[in-house]
Amino acid sequence: MIRAYLPLTGLALAAQWPSPAPALAFAPGSAQRALRGEEAEVWEHRAMAAAAASIAEEALDAGCPRAVIACDIPLGADRGAQEVIPGIVAIPGVSADPSRVASVHIDDPEGFGELPPEREAALAALAGSDLLWFDSAEVGDLVELFGQMLPDEGLEG
Repeated sequence: MIRAYLPLTGLALAAQWPSPAPALAFAPGSAQRALRGEEAEVWEHRAMAAAAASIAEEALDAGCPRAVIACDIPLGADRGAQEVIPGIVAIPGVSADPSRVASVHIDDPEGFGELPPEREAALAALAGSDLLWFDSAEVGDLVELFGQMLPDEGLEG
């Protein structure tokens, strides 16, 4: 199995769960996946950071924190992957099977709400921030949290 990181906005997570649309995911390259211990963890963190960075603009546009799903995908699912930064590949068309989700990582919603109003400063703040870790058993709670941010469709005032 390959641990891949699928970036979404929190709104997309809420709207699409439990079947997020296939998307571009990030993972350590094959040589980095062969590493063990702390070295492997460093590459996993870099892949997660690349996933989070890839969705930063969209998150700002949506006014909603980023959500990165850490999921296991089958070996060979990285065919067609392209190295995007040294040691990190982008894999097209990854689907997050809920039974293979290890964790979800999100921006602190409170911190996200306090980002600077200037776009470049907000992007820089996101680039320097760590994501909060949630176990796969907590995905339902995150979906509920972000679901509260979804616009009410079909409701008349």
